[in-house]
Amino acid sequence: MKAGLFIATALLYALACVLYLFLLTRGSDKGQRVPGTVFVAALGAHLAFLLLEAPAPGELPLADIAQVLSVSSFGIGIAFLLASYRFDVTILGAFVAPLSLMLFLASGLGSSYAPVPPRVQSVMLTLHIAANVVGLIAFALAFVAAVAYVVQEGLLRRRQLSGVFQRLPALDVLDTMGLRAVLVGFPLLTFGMITGTFWLLRAGGSEFYVSQALGLVAWAIFAGVIVLRVAAGWRGRKAALGTMMGFVFTLLVLAGYALRAAGGNA
Repeated sequence: MKAGLFIATALLYALACVLYLFLLTRGSDKGQRVPGTVFVAALGAHLAFLLLEAPAPGELPLADIAQVLSVSSFGIGIAFLLASYRFDVTILGAFVAPLSLMLFLASGLGSSYAPVPPRVQSVMLTLHIAANVVGLIAFALAFVAAVAYVVQEGLLRRRQLSGVFQRLPALDVLDTMGLRAVLVGFPLLTFGMITGTFWLLRAGGSEFYVSQALGLVAWAIFAGVIVLRVAAGWRGRKAALGTMMGFVFTLLVLAGYALRAAGGNA
């Protein structure tokens, strides 16, 4: 049953991707609700899958990279729906749906970590993992807004003022959305890094993995984006490119954890 639900969820996400892309490039206002309906259906199927995958009593939630990827995929979709009501950015589903699909498919390839040692299992460890997941979701929304900003600005520079340009949100809306998402995600990332170091030391670990180095790079990039926005008045394209780069490194951190789970050295 889980396998069938996984496939059905993936197909619904893929269909939403196609419909959103069609709406963005060639669609009309008459069909703008169809992609959103399919995307909500995908989230519903995904929720059912998550319930089937729920950890057994006594097991640590989100201690498996596959669970982290799946919950992140679902959370990005939910956060996008909430952001759509605040910013009226429904068309950004053309960028969100592929991202949710990618993470969901990746969760199907992920392998479990070894059991978490009893001496480090606690509520604080759960908060550490949850903070990283919610931070990832916030950065994903910032990334989507940044990508849309770069696309929209490029169209404006080339004076292509029809089609996709008319459907994407205004530049100031995308810039504001991206900034607010980064401001939400950055404290969570900081908390996750501090608590992660604490729990690594408590578990007796001393190795420094590539994924940790990538996490530091991601943190430095997002910190730089925030500081330069405040101190140097960064807005628009520069801030968008910085946000995109920070999110790429965040995804590389997840890839590193997946390789560690599979027995690699990342």
